[in-house]
Amino acid sequence: MPIQLRILAIVLAVLFFVYTIRLVRKDKAEVRHMLKWLILALIMLNGAIFPKVGSNIAHFFGIETLTALTLFMLVGILLIISLKYQMSLISAEKQIKNLIQEVSLLNKKIKELERKNDKKE
Repeated sequence: MPIQLRILAIVLAVLFFVYTIRLVRKDKAEVRHMLKWLILALIMLNGAIFPKVGSNIAHFFGIETLTALTLFMLVGILLIISLKYQMSLISAEKQIKNLIQEVSLLNKKIKELERKNDKKE
């Protein structure tokens, strides 16, 4: 891996790491959601600092370059993360639907009780 590419990868990994920490500190994100991104930034940093290890792993799996392995792994990781968020979105939609139904039933009961109270008076 050329030194320019290594330096660029290190700078980008550090910036990405700092950005994710900044999001947590500004209370725009929670640590539990950002942990995977922090780990990803550390993996990127390690890959940039120690490219031979990554190249050896790539060659072990029959992949010619570290870049191809990295791209393949990142796409896989992002697909898994996307699937996880989709599942949590579906779960949240179900919870919202149930809450709306419960609120509607409670509103109906309140209106019925108000009618009964109005008739009594």
